[in-house]
Amino acid sequence: MDYELGTIQVTAELRDEEPEEISSLTDVTKKYGFLRDRPKEHFYAVFLKSDNEVIGDKLISLGSTGEAPVDVKDVARTGVLTNASAVILVHNHPSKNNEASQKDRDITREIKQALDILDIEVLDHVIISQDGSYSMKQHGDL
Repeated sequence: MDYELGTIQVTAELRDEEPEEISSLTDVTKKYGFLRDRPKEHFYAVFLKSDNEVIGDKLISLGSTGEAPVDVKDVARTGVLTNASAVILVHNHPSKNNEASQKDRDITREIKQALDILDIEVLDHVIISQDGSYSMKQHGDL
């Protein structure tokens, strides 16, 4: 029997622009402030080099008004494929509540455990709402 595994094709777009850096919570909230007005939860992973230069970001999940189911394998796979050193997780709460829920803490812990094995650091998980932002790192939730 012959087996053919096939091929994987990866397409990348190269840009001639200044590298973008994220070095603070202010940088994250400025870049993802557009999420404040979204009627559904959006969950992004921002992939970074070791010097906090942004490699790129990925919309991991587009959910409902109350949650966005997250595929941990998708975050890990993208981190490996981009050769990321670190990740910042960002999602919005369409309500005015910007504090982390237990589900937010649980998914962050799952992602962190998966990425620790791959030597990719989770720098923060930022929640953005109409009333501001919440950093899980600053609040000791990481």
